[in-house]
Amino acid sequence: MVQLVRMAEEHVDRTWNWLAQSTELRAQIDSLDVPSLDGNRRYWQQKLQDKSREDYAILADASRHVGNCGLVAIDARRKKAELWIYLGETYGRGVGAKALRLLLSRAFDELKLRRVYIRVVATNQRALAFYLRAGFKIEGCARSDTIQDGKSLDSTLLSILSDERGPAGRERKA
Repeated sequence: MVQLVRMAEEHVDRTWNWLAQSTELRAQIDSLDVPSLDGNRRYWQQKLQDKSREDYAILADASRHVGNCGLVAIDARRKKAELWIYLGETYGRGVGAKALRLLLSRAFDELKLRRVYIRVVATNQRALAFYLRAGFKIEGCARSDTIQDGKSLDSTLLSILSDERGPAGRERKA
């Protein structure tokens, strides 16, 4: 069972641990530096006060915090938001796909958004394939969008619209 619960102080230290230990995860989510524990706490204290975003801890097996996700830059008038998601552990068991479905359900069914978009760094081909399988469409390329290991990298811009989902909130295949 996978569920999303609002991100809270109790999830912050585990989040820091994943980022501090995994160079690969930091590259996937475009984090330029290893965060300090205090810096990570300050970051989340600020983000949890921001009313234009909703951040969630991903729980697997009813209570084990395995990742985070959310919607940022929520624009109710324009009916759009940017999505973000990552797993700190528990890969390959469908947890990410289930969390994504729950987050898209929140965006489209509850918040009544029309469009959800995401940016994927060029080195994260696994994420790009994941979003394409979920029904996202490529919108374009953000050239020289970020820097990793001193090199300029592009990002792929993707989105999914509310009517591109199939029955019961499942994303349709292209």
